[in-house]
Amino acid sequence: MRPAPNSAMVRVDVPLRPDELVAAWRPDTRRLMLPAPGPLRLEQRVAARITLLGPGVAATVTGRVVSASRHGAVDRIELLPDEMRLRAVQRLLSAARGERVEHSPRAPRFLATMPAVVYGPKGPTFMTTFSVSERGCGLAWSGPVPAVGIPMEVRLGAGNRVAAFRSVVAWIAQSGRTATVGVRFVAGATSAWASMLTDVRTSGAPPS
Repeated sequence: MRPAPNSAMVRVDVPLRPDELVAAWRPDTRRLMLPAPGPLRLEQRVAARITLLGPGVAATVTGRVVSASRHGAVDRIELLPDEMRLRAVQRLLSAARGERVEHSPRAPRFLATMPAVVYGPKGPTFMTTFSVSERGCGLAWSGPVPAVGIPMEVRLGAGNRVAAFRSVVAWIAQSGRTATVGVRFVAGATSAWASMLTDVRTSGAPPS
């Protein structure tokens, strides 16, 4: 089974100075005012790869266009980020404000959605990923949020393309009613997962 980055999603590169990113963020509405490569329609899905000039911190923020305008020769959009990417927005803003942001080396991550089954004390729970990497994944969580360090079994994929891992909760985040959980793989089907990650890369999934 191939992962499902949104084929209708427009990908844009947005290099910004730190002060420009801070000015672009609307904390009251949790929206970003960003330059666009051309006119975009309302409700268009966008994957904006935002890079901070200077610090070099970058992240992909997915969301939808809620307003669009043109000022002279410059098109601009108002982007409503997906709940699951607000953590990435906050990380960018922290770096833009000069706050300390951890830059620990990590395997490349990609934004991709695939089915996941998490096996816990109450039986299997069906979820979806929002990001994947060689050593773990981010899950759109269903049910009570586990504590960091809790072990669990995770099966990714469907049909004859599946990979199962013994895993541990690496981080948790809450944005409104949406909870996200990052899990780190401890042991499992690394060969099958490597093949599935190749599909992720070739399908055009944007980097996280």
